Amino acid sequence: MTRERPVGSAGIVRRTCRRMGLDRNPMRRREDRLQSGVGLLLTLLFLVVVPVVAIVLGGRVYETETRATESRIAELHRVDATVVEVGKAPLYAPITPARVSWVDGQGATHVEDYRSSTMVKPGATVSVWLDKGGRVVEPPSETRALSRAVLVSGAVSCAVLMCFATGYYLLSASLDRRRARRWETEWATVGLTWGGRGAV
Repeated sequence: MTRERPVGSAGIVRRTCRRMGLDRNPMRRREDRLQSGVGLLLTLLFLVVVPVVAIVLGGRVYETETRATESRIAELHRVDATVVEVGKAPLYAPITPARVSWVDGQGATHVEDYRSSTMVKPGATVSVWLDKGGRVVEPPSETRALSRAVLVSGAVSCAVLMCFATGYYLLSASLDRRRARRWETEWATVGLTWGGRGAV
């Protein structure tokens, strides 16, 4: 009679355990089970704990960067300026140098250099940000907080992954050396046994 193979969820669980080295195969050594168990534990920790830590840390970074951006915006004010001259955009950067003019609240006209991230023409109206001294400054980045949060979360995940991978590699190397010593001892024992039998 042929043994029926397990089907359904039970069969999937058994096959998964066998592939991961968690079955009751008598050929598996203690070192094999230890390596499989540590690998499974590290995988679960990475999939469960690391995302939570990354989200919490990324959320704090996002809040901090958002407050910094809002504080920066509070120190600036925006005015509508007119482009009076357009320079030649460099090939290596999508920036168009220009000169713009605007009239302040006292009726004084100001002319300053301005770098536009889009193509502009003389006579066009652009919005520029000014500091307390009336100088043109770079506008606050709307995506800085999110990009910093994603960067920090990704860096934390990569760092933890590298630590887990290094620890698993060191454990695997140590267990490989132990397995090799056991194999040598067992083969030596087998050789003595076979030699003894041949001498009888």
